[in-house]
Amino acid sequence: MDDPDNNEKQLTIDIEEKSNSSDIVRDEMWLMCSVVKWCAFAVLTGVMVGLVCGGFLLALRHSMAYASKIGDFHYLLLMPGLFVSYYLVRMLAPQSAGHGTEAVIDAIHNKKRTVIDFKAVPVKIAATIVTISSGGSVGIEGPCAQIGSGVSYVIGKIFRLDESDMKRIIVCGISAGFCAVFGTPVAGAIFAVEVLFVGQIFYDVLLPSLISGIAGYFTASAIGAGHLPYYVVHIPTLGPASLSAVLAAGVFFGIIAIMNIEGIHLINRAFTRCGITGWRRPASGALLLLAIWLIFGKDFLGLGSGVIRDMITGEKSLPLGFIIKILAMGVTLSAGGCGGEITPTFFIGASSGLLFSAITGLDPSFCAALGVTAVLAASTNTPISGTILAMEMFGAQIAAFAGVACAVSYIAVGHRSLYPTQVLLSPKARTFVIKRTERGERLVRRFESISLRRIAHFYIERINSKLIRRR
Repeated sequence: MDDPDNNEKQLTIDIEEKSNSSDIVRDEMWLMCSVVKWCAFAVLTGVMVGLVCGGFLLALRHSMAYASKIGDFHYLLLMPGLFVSYYLVRMLAPQSAGHGTEAVIDAIHNKKRTVIDFKAVPVKIAATIVTISSGGSVGIEGPCAQIGSGVSYVIGKIFRLDESDMKRIIVCGISAGFCAVFGTPVAGAIFAVEVLFVGQIFYDVLLPSLISGIAGYFTASAIGAGHLPYYVVHIPTLGPASLSAVLAAGVFFGIIAIMNIEGIHLINRAFTRCGITGWRRPASGALLLLAIWLIFGKDFLGLGSGVIRDMITGEKSLPLGFIIKILAMGVTLSAGGCGGEITPTFFIGASSGLLFSAITGLDPSFCAALGVTAVLAASTNTPISGTILAMEMFGAQIAAFAGVACAVSYIAVGHRSLYPTQVLLSPKARTFVIKRTERGERLVRRFESISLRRIAHFYIERINSKLIRRR
């Protein structure tokens, strides 16, 4: 990384060289033109994505209501539902398989050319509705992210945007999709920018992402699909004791996030190693999900938004339910079901928060609220979005606690992620370094073994070199 002092000197020199007033005015005019341009694109993208995502959410809501009319026996639809989802995706749009967000992140990071297949959008919508309505344990944010990327890509092609602007407008589309489904216009927009990279945010896309996200949120709300979830939780007084408890909670939720990430990958590998391929995937997955329903009940199947609300408000207690939810989500995705991973991650966070409350004696609603945001922040490497999400859902008073919990869990989870295509730009600790090899960039440790003497010697040398440079 460049020396901040040298960067500051270079910036000062550049400003001094542009002392000519006409140059300064010209620069400001170009900046304002860029702002106007991206405000227009962001509003257009937000409205269009909000309409499509809102239609998807309304269709899903009606299909879930229709399936629920036959009572708990609608879980028997899991077998045909997973079959339809599996073959619909496999035959028409293989790139829409899984949770969706992963494919979008991968497309944005494509160094040669960003390409989004719009035909994956209707396939993703249909497969997700079938999966969730029949009882599959997945979320709805992944399809909305794919909807956002597909619609924004079409807009970019219509206006013939270049490669750089195409990536930016796709981020706007993802932001609008997230905001439409989350009902949190700021957290969803920040999440769309923060989730792309680990360790860095590109601020040049922040303004259009925010505008597009807010436009998408209000558009979805206007047609009756979006809403701003808000829960009343008991927040303790800020002090040393409460902050110490939250520090411990951050470590705890980081461990839960590791279980979440590794559990999903482990289940998928188990399907492959056991030779469960082709039609056996949806068949085996449906049988496993039906077993979960018969043994543990219906709380762990379907979207689960109502169960999440009940856990936060104290109407339901499932302190070990996160284990079953990880299993149900992993089986659904491995069996060919379509949907996102964030809504189930909310469930996992709320449930593990109740377990932390039972261990420490803290208020259950407060711990569940922290769990929702901290497990999300750790699982997706988005601590800033997690903190803002907590403020939008639970009130500004939780900001300090949520910030600490999200930051600690973000570090505790290590360099894992629900989205393996996230690009690591900066390691989470100086004890790691990114090295270029013949196979590409990879993360390696600076030290082969843990040695306090060597670590201390390394940092002392760094401090001395900084002091010598300043002299």
